[in-house]
Amino acid sequence: MSTPREQTLADAFVELTDTLVADFDIVEFLHLLTRRCVELLGVEAAGIMVADQRGALRVMASSSEQAHLLELFEVESDQGPCVDCYTTRAPVADLDLDHPDPKWREFAGRARRSGFRAVHAVPVRLRDEVIGVLNLFSATPGPLGDDASDAARAIANVTTMGLLQHRAVEYRQVLAEQLQHAMNSRVVIEQAKGLLAELLGLDMAAAFDELRRYAALLGRRLGDVAAMVAAGDHGPDPAERAGLPRVLLIRRFDMNTLTRLRDAVAAATARHGLREAQVDHFVLAVHEAASNAVRHGGGTGQVLLWRLDGAIYAEISDNGPGFADRNLITPTEPRISAPGGLGRWLISQTSTVRTLDTGGAGTRLLLSHPLDTPHSGPGGR
Repeated sequence: MSTPREQTLADAFVELTDTLVADFDIVEFLHLLTRRCVELLGVEAAGIMVADQRGALRVMASSSEQAHLLELFEVESDQGPCVDCYTTRAPVADLDLDHPDPKWREFAGRARRSGFRAVHAVPVRLRDEVIGVLNLFSATPGPLGDDASDAARAIANVTTMGLLQHRAVEYRQVLAEQLQHAMNSRVVIEQAKGLLAELLGLDMAAAFDELRRYAALLGRRLGDVAAMVAAGDHGPDPAERAGLPRVLLIRRFDMNTLTRLRDAVAAATARHGLREAQVDHFVLAVHEAASNAVRHGGGTGQVLLWRLDGAIYAEISDNGPGFADRNLITPTEPRISAPGGLGRWLISQTSTVRTLDTGGAGTRLLLSHPLDTPHSGPGGR
């Protein structure tokens, strides 16, 4: 009989190995690994570094912004447990950062200021070669338990599996192609995180969560979506040819900025192929959804607007309490005397409602309109 902990570990490894399909997203896979480390090993943060073609360590994934910055410092200053772990090809730990190894006093000071009191570095191996390091950061001094140490080594092995999931391809070729793409993606991901933090008023951790949500919503690789977010609606447009989204607008709104939102949506949709009448109808739908978010969703919301596969899409969301009545969009025209409902009816008549999700975490409405279909008045398509 397995214990609950053993079952949790088994479930996590099944989830991780299930992601190893032919065209999996390695950046998202490594981030998933770091988050599972936090859940399974009793640590506060985790990170993964991978060696590039020249043998230099690169930060690939972190479960928190504090861990990410700390790992960057280790790489840039060439000091810390992870550097020694990679050099010695053996596990390295500093069990009490209040009394650190003299070789990395500056690293220990930064780690303590980030709330960590112990660091454990586990080599990621391919046979006898170390190709990366799994870093574990704990808020309390002391060693990992035996079970956690065993699980950490297992997770390091799963990391190797992920990096080498194309078994028919020789190892060096995988590093040259797949990992180089992932390393390039990291730079773009950081740019996109900063942009989202500025546009939506988020901290960097929340901005990264939002970027991951965008990737899941659009069904594309994290690095590709980050590149589209960072590029915005500027310059040449290779996105459509590559089957990638073209991000047209990311904006936070409130009652005072609804008019500016209307103008921005109108300009973007007209620029990308909607005819004048279609623009009017789509903007009306977005405006009604945004107005509902302001009135019922806590006074603010956000819009994500993109073009993909011959259509314009808009996601309007808020962080309000949600609606008890989930049938928010109705094709039936309300009576003039009926309280409310007109805006919802207009939304259903002027664009296609793709999905509607409402609950305690807020409401998200996804609308779309084809770029090449005539749209002749309410009710037409």
